[in-house]
Amino acid sequence: MKEGDTILIMPSCALNEMHMEQLIGTRATITNVVKNNDTIRGCWVKLPRPFLNEEEWYIPYISMG
Repeated sequence: MKEGDTILIMPSCALNEMHMEQLIGTRATITNVVKNNDTIRGCWVKLPRPFLNEEEWYIPYISMG
């Protein structure tokens, strides 16, 4: 998983808690991988269209497919 890769946003409890369920099924491009002790926690991604007037969002690792 690296910058420029495409992910599919998948359903998860974390996404539900962030109230971002509308993004499920969306393909997005990774702009920054977030790691902690060499463990990927999630990624900042660029969406194909804005969500709540923003094109970049943090997506937890559990919600990436």
